[in-house]
Amino acid sequence: MNKESKNERDLPTVVAFSSALPFGAMLAVLQALRFTKSEISFDFSIWTAIAFLVGSTSLFAYLRLVFTCGQRTPRAFRYGGLVVLGLMASVAFIYPFRLRQLDQLAQRFAGVGAALCFIAAGLTMVYRIVLAAELDEDRQEAEEKNSTVIKSQPQARFEQKEQYEN
Repeated sequence: MNKESKNERDLPTVVAFSSALPFGAMLAVLQALRFTKSEISFDFSIWTAIAFLVGSTSLFAYLRLVFTCGQRTPRAFRYGGLVVLGLMASVAFIYPFRLRQLDQLAQRFAGVGAALCFIAAGLTMVYRIVLAAELDEDRQEAEEKNSTVIKSQPQARFEQKEQYEN
């Protein structure tokens, strides 16, 4: 009997929203970002809103499909989506570098390198937490299965005893 609580059912939706909104915001900021020789500014337009909506809805739809279907989702779709997301994140890091100021390029690459190291460390921690949660869930399921087997064995012995007495 696999009963999920309301919180467990809502978790994929919360994760999908909390990932989709910043992704849409990142695309909107990149669309609005303008470089001049002396300054960096934001120029918001209808295209900024469109970039936000496209980014957030596409990531939300992808994550909901992956969370809802799980292992039934085609492997090519899961990995292809991750590759597309990785490419978009890479472009998001590289886009502001547009080679206009070559004298500060080394400093910018050092900053991006540090940022990528922090992101990699964060993703590693998230991966380890997810792995630990999966192992703990497997352990709990094994314990529940064993306790069900142990509980059913005394009942079977009692029924066998009744049959011998009759």
